[in-house]
Order: sequence, then C-alpha cells, then structure tokens
Amino acid sequence: MRKWRIEDSEELYNITGWGTSYFGINEQGHVIVTPRDNGVAVDLKELIDELQLRDVALPMLLRFSDILDNRIENTSRCFRQAAEEYGYKAQNFIIYPIKVNQMRPVVEEIISHGKKFNLGL
Repeated sequence: MRKWRIEDSEELYNITGWGTSYFGINEQGHVIVTPRDNGVAVDLKELIDELQLRDVALPMLLRFSDILDNRIENTSRCFRQAAEEYGYKAQNFIIYPIKVNQMRPVVEEIISHGKKFNLGL
C-alpha cells in the first residue's frame, strides 16, 4: 500500500468541487483559503493556532468577507456579459435569497458590497 498523499486528501474531500479556487491543501497537508485574487493563501491551521494563543476558544467561526465580495462581483460580471452577448437591454437585479444565510454580519456585508451591483434581498 502506498503512502497517503495530499492529492488523496484533495480527492477524498473533493476540495476542487466545493472550494472553487478559494480553498486547497498546502504541502503540509493543511487546508488553505485564498480569499482574494492576489493569490495570498491563509493556512487555516496556522490561523487557528494563532487565535488560540490569543485565548480565542474552539469552536470558532471564520468568515471571509473577501469571498462574499468576490462572488457578488463574479455573479454581476456573468450577468452583464450574458446580457451583452444576448442583447438583453432590460435592467436586472441580483437578489440574495436571505434563507441561504441569515447571519447578520453576512447579510450586512452582502448589502454593503452589493449596492454598486444592484443587489437586493
């Protein structure tokens, strides 16, 4: 039997399937998140270890507002490109289905960043 590899973890947990380009596994076998387009990755184990040193207890919720912002921008861009491609002239709005995530900080971030993209609830 061969030794377990990082690629085995990526396949087992289907990281590329649900993590889009935001999540991956680094050389140490830790989950990483790349919340911005600049390619800077955050090692979640190292982040959690650092937060525990600051007396932040587990379990903890980590929220990446940059990912929310990026998804809003990507959705808006896709709609705009499709409208141009198919000659759609009417105004459109992106609607966030509040039942997906009702957490106040998430909704506030979506409203704040989504204003310039005609995003509504």
